[in-house]
Formats: sequence, C-alpha cells, structure tokens
Amino acid sequence: TGGSAAPSGRIAFVTSEARTADLGGIEGADALCAAEASAAGLEGEFKAWLSTLDSPVADRFVQSADPYVRVDGTRIADDWADLTNGSLQAVLNLDARGVERRSDVWTGTLPSGLAYTEVDCDGFTSGATGAALCGTTVSVNANWTANAVPTCNTLLRLFCFQQ
Repeated sequence: TGGSAAPSGRIAFVTSEARTADLGGIEGADALCAAEASAAGLEGEFKAWLSTLDSPVADRFVQSADPYVRVDGTRIADDWADLTNGSLQAVLNLDARGVERRSDVWTGTLPSGLAYTEVDCDGFTSGATGAALCGTTVSVNANWTANAVPTCNTLLRLFCFQQ
C-alpha cells in the first residue's frame, strides 16, 4: 500500500486491469507490466509471465537466485528453481499498488516455465477466436500458472515479474 520500504527480492504482481488475450504479443504484455510498475513507483524492468508457443518464459526471464516477493514483501519463491517447481509459498494476488486481485491470469506457461504448446491465442495477439492457458491468483499449487484453457475473448489479468 505504498510508503513502506522496498521489498527485499524481485517483485512480482498481478495487473490491475483485465484484458482479452489480444495483448499485442509478448512485447505488448511486457509493456503493460512496465506501465503498471512505473505508475506504482516500482523501479526496474518488469516482464509478463507469458509464454507463446515459440517463446517460453524460461527463455525470456532472468533466472534469479534472489527471492521473488509480492509488493507487500511476502515471499512467493526462494529463487527461480523454487518459482518453477510447481508451487508457490504464497498466493500471487496483489497488484502493483498492493490491492488484492482474485482472478484468472493469462500465462501460456507451464509450472516449469516452459510454454504450453497447444494453443496461445495466436501468440497472444487475438482476442477473438481460440484459447490459451491461464493461471489463477488464488492458488499456490501448479494452478497458479496452469489452471484452465479459456477462450481468447475472456477478460483476464497478467502476472508481472521484476527482472
């Protein structure tokens, strides 16, 4: 909720705004994360936890030895290996300003950080037809990133991670 000391570790949050899967691809999704981080006064580079068929998170992200934390400082993972082991230490349900968000989240990403290779809403550039993998802000098991496969016109949020 602002005004407190910066959390120790790489900050992760969920976007405040829900959108269809027409995100402008990975670049568009990363830009949304950067914009929300900047608006909330968070420093550093932020990328969306979003994989397309040919561009998995595991290839785009810094695989950090630092902990991953929510904006309130709560640890969600000890490091990259812990982040991608199929479970989190706490739900990732706070937006960049610390507001709780209970919803599903576009990911296209398996718990390992690899891409879900069946469908991806045309690389997350289509909000009309098709489907893509989503996670959820209310789970600490593998469902946090691999929960369901909704249609591309569904309004969902994104997870954003400091690099």
